[in-house]
Amino acid sequence: MLAKLQSLDRRIIYLVVFLSLAVPLLRPIGLPVSIAEETRALHDFIDALPPGTPVVVSFDTSPGGYGELASGAIAILNHMASKDLRAIGMGFFDTGPSLLESAFAASLYAEKEYGVDYVNLGYLAGGENAIASMAKDLLGSFPKDFRGNDTKSLKVMEGITSITDVALVVTVASGTPGIPEWIRQVGDPLKVPLATVVVAVNVPNMTPYLQSGQLCGLIPSMKGAAGYEALISMKGLGTAGMDAQSMSHLAILFFVVLGNVVHYIGKKTGKAGGDKE
Repeated sequence: MLAKLQSLDRRIIYLVVFLSLAVPLLRPIGLPVSIAEETRALHDFIDALPPGTPVVVSFDTSPGGYGELASGAIAILNHMASKDLRAIGMGFFDTGPSLLESAFAASLYAEKEYGVDYVNLGYLAGGENAIASMAKDLLGSFPKDFRGNDTKSLKVMEGITSITDVALVVTVASGTPGIPEWIRQVGDPLKVPLATVVVAVNVPNMTPYLQSGQLCGLIPSMKGAAGYEALISMKGLGTAGMDAQSMSHLAILFFVVLGNVVHYIGKKTGKAGGDKE
């Protein structure tokens, strides 16, 4: 037995590690995760909104950043859809609206009616100036939506003329414009609640905004998304990713411990044999 372990084919190790990654990605387990206070605060804010409440979801990210943000963005959209909230989507990155289309398609909004329950208003160029313009005249800034519809004719936009008519803005952000620009143009002057989904490296930069109350909540990367999914009892990309990470780490740790134990036993056995001779 010891000899077999000492000469274990490394391909078996590769296979076990591969399966520890692949299986949770295909069938999430739902391992326990810690839920940050700011993530719980965002969940509770959205959960308290009555059906039909409009919420802006702004995709201010590129495809490179979205890989890390997709799980959190879809988790929020799933929660909003389950609460029958109106999703008003937009983007201030040129790639944002196309990523938003993918997120809507991957969420529960895919089962709802476009133009009634949700809308993708598209991209507005100009960075922070564009956010300021949209805040004053939302319909004027987006006369047509991403699919070419007349924005004013859409039922989902009823009663909405400016950003102050929405209950919350969630920006899925990985660059500029992002949270600082939204705070300067919308949060501070107009007192509209703001929240964000951010890449892990930007979490420390967001902490002062949370402490000051300028942000009402935050989902930090995939770990935060897994916590949010746990709160809404849905196993999505965040849960799958964290499960795969945890299981692969356990598999690697197992082989590290096993290798050391086998080496130790083999060393002791070899010494004992030498003493007998």
